[in-house]
Amino acid sequence: MKTIQKLAVFTLTLLLLTTFTSPLIFAEDENIDWDNAPPSVIHQKMWEGKAKSLLDKQVNRRLLALEATEDTQQNYDVLFYDVKIRVNDTTEILYGTVKFVALSTGAGVLAVQVDLFSEMNVDSIVSPAGILAYSRNGNIVTVTLDRAYDTGEQFEFDFHYSGHPTEGGLQAFSFGNHLTSKVISSLSEPYFARTWWPCKDVMWDKADSFNIAIEVDTTFYVGSNGTLDSVAATSDNSHTFYYRVRYPMVTYLFSVAISEYTVWTQDYVYNNDQDTMPIVHAVYPDQYSYSLSRWGITPYAIAIYEENYGPYPFLNEKYGHSNFTWGGGMEHQTMTSMTGSSFGFSEPVVVHELSHQWWGDMITCESWQDIWLNEGWASYSEALYYLNKSGWATYRTYMNGMRYTGSGTVYCDDTTDVWRIFDGGLSYDKGAWVVHMLRGVLGDSLFFVGIENYYNSEYQYGALTTEEFKNLWEQATETELDWFFEEWIYGTYLPNYYYYVYCEDSDTGGYDFYLVIEQTQSTNPNVFTMPVDIFVDYDALTDDTLQVFNDKRKQVFKFNLPDTINYVTLDPAQWILCYKAYQTWEMFITTLNEELSEVQQGVAYNDTVEVRGGQAPYDVSIIAGTFPSGLTIDGYGVITGSTYVDTGLYTFMVLFSDGVNGYSDYTDYTLHVVSGPGCCAGTVGNVDCSEEEEPDIADITRLIDYLYLSHNPLCCRDEADTDASGGEPDISDITRLIDYLYLSHNPLADCP
Repeated sequence: MKTIQKLAVFTLTLLLLTTFTSPLIFAEDENIDWDNAPPSVIHQKMWEGKAKSLLDKQVNRRLLALEATEDTQQNYDVLFYDVKIRVNDTTEILYGTVKFVALSTGAGVLAVQVDLFSEMNVDSIVSPAGILAYSRNGNIVTVTLDRAYDTGEQFEFDFHYSGHPTEGGLQAFSFGNHLTSKVISSLSEPYFARTWWPCKDVMWDKADSFNIAIEVDTTFYVGSNGTLDSVAATSDNSHTFYYRVRYPMVTYLFSVAISEYTVWTQDYVYNNDQDTMPIVHAVYPDQYSYSLSRWGITPYAIAIYEENYGPYPFLNEKYGHSNFTWGGGMEHQTMTSMTGSSFGFSEPVVVHELSHQWWGDMITCESWQDIWLNEGWASYSEALYYLNKSGWATYRTYMNGMRYTGSGTVYCDDTTDVWRIFDGGLSYDKGAWVVHMLRGVLGDSLFFVGIENYYNSEYQYGALTTEEFKNLWEQATETELDWFFEEWIYGTYLPNYYYYVYCEDSDTGGYDFYLVIEQTQSTNPNVFTMPVDIFVDYDALTDDTLQVFNDKRKQVFKFNLPDTINYVTLDPAQWILCYKAYQTWEMFITTLNEELSEVQQGVAYNDTVEVRGGQAPYDVSIIAGTFPSGLTIDGYGVITGSTYVDTGLYTFMVLFSDGVNGYSDYTDYTLHVVSGPGCCAGTVGNVDCSEEEEPDIADITRLIDYLYLSHNPLCCRDEADTDASGGEPDISDITRLIDYLYLSHNPLADCP
């Protein structure tokens, strides 16, 4: 081939990869130290390994068609699958029978829909009553039952099928090679169990149990889920592996891994050394020695997760690993599949996939929109493993290796795009930070209460949504968490914190410490609500950590401290995914809204909005809202005057500007105007709130002035309600007051 032809082929290949895959493609690079690689890079490779076969241009269209079928399967609940598959490694044809045992969930259910890709043949469908009729529409098989079944009635049928599973885009079953050996394996996540076996391929209906029988050539070993009951000769050159699964399992976690493996085992000892569980490793022969120390950490890692999460969820069966030809790893229930490169033997990958047995396998996200409940928890579990192994410093370093600062929501907004579902930055890295920050918000005590309740919840061996997860944690910890999930699951980006500090001698002893936190991000949410730790390095005393609850765009906090400070650090333990920057204090308004006293109608008012920094007097102006008439604020922040405005809350924004240095600051305040001291203190009719409580001609004059002349507000509405109507003052109140003073002298009503 000519050089220019080679270049053209290379260029075309590169173009195809960059068009249909993620921008970052990893080779099986044995020179990478995956044990110490940044976790964000590890997760990138993980999700590419799951999605790399999905390069079909029509992937989005086909996924949309698949999703549209899910709601048509609400009329039955799968209880049990009995799967028998014969794998012909020469013709690459599967011959299978799947027994469905299910319950009707509606009245008069006469037909049910089964997922099976059109590339696979339906040979027959048979119930105990005989052969059943069926029809096909794309990747859906509609089975007509032998009769109508009412709610709670059980039915069953055997689904006989055969065919070569689809390849290329949407591939979930592979006939491949490792060196000179054949490798046959599956990876069905997210939607693709249906490409190689008939099932109800949804996440919200786990079958209670499986029987699995895989017939292969006698040179092969089969790794699969659950307990290996036996291996029996089927013919002169084939044998069948019989596995039994007695825990609920979602369809995408059913797997097979077939090759000429070297198999070695360990025991996991638990229950005070009274019980053991087998750990089974099926490894490529050339990787056997390498695997001993790499996969050999499994019992130690299980013990760490048991201590933090609860008992290994499948203790009555097993755990283990099988090599397969996909990149990355896949958390198949009780038998994780791992790539044969060094990546598949690295410590963070081993513990990531193991932790899925708790979060992803035992409890599964109910929709791919909620994939962070699987992948975010597993990624966090890597950091948790290193915390238990090596301490807090290693944990924090590891979490920092998962900092995701890009766009997008953790909640997956497009489940038709497999690259979006398994986005390493969002589902894995930011998802892990959500768990980490939830721990920071709750504190360790409540965090582990939440985990205990999560593990033992109604969703154990089931599936749940993000909202159900939130509700469960709120109930378990008695903590309202709407705000947290709204900003970190459904919001984008992260807070950008600027913080400023100011310290001075206090008039009451000690030191007044002022902290201003500003959030400067322009993304959604505009304001992140979070508890924020503040580390204080004292000059002489023992250092301390304060905590503030930041829920505003700009917020001032005040403390009285016992010593002068050397420096302050925001979020010292890095509990928040954020940008942060210390800024030099210039000028800030330091009076908190709640520090302004209430205003009494008709009473002289005097209070001060204090400013630290800059040079007084300041230019002061009200730039928004309503400032009560009759009050003024001067260049030193002193508010004086008196007002007769209606009682209630008056919110305004005040701007202070320092013309000398060019500094400025503004703050929202709310003044509460309350009734004056004479209001309803005596007889109704004292409209002018005079010291003479008995009504007189001055009160009539004041009421006429209010209604018909100046319209200046009354000091007290209640005093003017002389006819006890409860409404706005009007002519009838004037008439009643005149009647009382000069005509009938009938008593006025009492104060309301």
